[in-house]
Amino acid sequence: MMATLFLGSFLSIYHVVSLNAVLPGFITIFDTDLSTAQWLMTGFTLATGMVAPVCAYLEERFGTRRLFLSCIVMLTLCSIICSFAWNIYSLIVFRTLQGIFCGILQPLTLSILYGTLPREQHSTALGWWTASTILGPALAPTISGWLQQSDWRLIFWATVPIGLVVWRMGFACLPAAKARSTERPDLLSLSYVMTGTLAVLTLFSKMNRWGLLSLSSLLCAAVSLLFITLFIRRSLKSEHPLLQLRLFANRMFTSSLAASLILIVGLYSGIYFIPLFLQQVQGMTPLHVGLLLLPPALSMTLATMISTRYYKKLGPSTLLITGTILLMVATWQFSRLQPASGHGFVMLWMAVRYVGIGLSMTPAMNAGMSAVSQQFSSHASALINWIRQAGGALAIGLFTAFFYSRISAYGGQAGVSPSAAAVDASSQLNILMPYMKGLNDVFLLALLFTSLSVPLALLLRKRKRTAL
Repeated sequence: MMATLFLGSFLSIYHVVSLNAVLPGFITIFDTDLSTAQWLMTGFTLATGMVAPVCAYLEERFGTRRLFLSCIVMLTLCSIICSFAWNIYSLIVFRTLQGIFCGILQPLTLSILYGTLPREQHSTALGWWTASTILGPALAPTISGWLQQSDWRLIFWATVPIGLVVWRMGFACLPAAKARSTERPDLLSLSYVMTGTLAVLTLFSKMNRWGLLSLSSLLCAAVSLLFITLFIRRSLKSEHPLLQLRLFANRMFTSSLAASLILIVGLYSGIYFIPLFLQQVQGMTPLHVGLLLLPPALSMTLATMISTRYYKKLGPSTLLITGTILLMVATWQFSRLQPASGHGFVMLWMAVRYVGIGLSMTPAMNAGMSAVSQQFSSHASALINWIRQAGGALAIGLFTAFFYSRISAYGGQAGVSPSAAAVDASSQLNILMPYMKGLNDVFLLALLFTSLSVPLALLLRKRKRTAL
């Protein structure tokens, strides 16, 4: 069963990042512009985030086995349909549909893990589950870059055989799980949470373009605050809420979720800005960037296995503090990044960052999930995925807006990359230096965020599990 959950989770996270590195190629293929092509990722992210809050209800209504098999079928069909896209707009629509099922599959595999396996196997199983979420982002840029050079449709067809295998494995080994609820969904709560989530994700994805204090940003922030507040009030009064928000009364779960959110925010600074540096400053192709960053990403898998092995002996707090310190040291090194920094420097400190994440992410998540009773595992996994989606969008939006504001503060021109600079040395230098100073400041901000997980780690000490 673990192999089924591993591959299901891998398939989901692979689709999340499969187009990130090859987005410029689709601009050329479909003769479109960057703002339109970015909706291949924006639409996918919005769909994934909006469906996250209803995952717990879907599990209770249809059962985990039926829901898992249905998601695999639909995800595979969406991959096939994407390969037949006739223009950029049809591909955006099909990718958005794909995002719905990826958004369900990711928390579903985590919920099945905690809902069916014995408690003593949870930390080991979570280690493998986390490894699957690491291998997807590690392999996707390299594979997608290589396949796009032959035919862009192969990017989608490549996952079809995996989907068929996962469906067959799931059909054979996943235990039949009856629906635990026949209640109809609370449509008012559903409308509240989906509207609020859409507003939050839109705000974070457009923050850089709109400006933090623009009318559009303030309107989005007001809408998200209003509807999420309405959702919280209604959920706390309901006997059968879409999401069991009372889980936040569990200090271990809340501390774990906060630490995971901080780690996600810190992680995205490297995932997003280091490839940007390698391509725009050092002129590397997406394929070469993927190959360069593959060994560091794989080191995170090894670190995850180490944290799993020593989890019971050392406890989540020790592992989280150790991993956070490594992440902080590597982030500090990247705050001193220079245009001439060698590939060895980048690989070394990306590996240290990934090892830090690998040592800390699994303990942080397992401490929270283990503090929740099994009957609420679906709600806990849905909450974790919901917060992770918002955290990833927040990280990219916040860091990107901060990056361009710092470029402007240093006298540069925001939105102009060094690779597009004029050919004379003086103009090149005038663009490059503000760009690099802004990049260094981004990592200093990421360092500040990452340090916040240290006090949270002290709260992740083993305590007796509560009813929630």
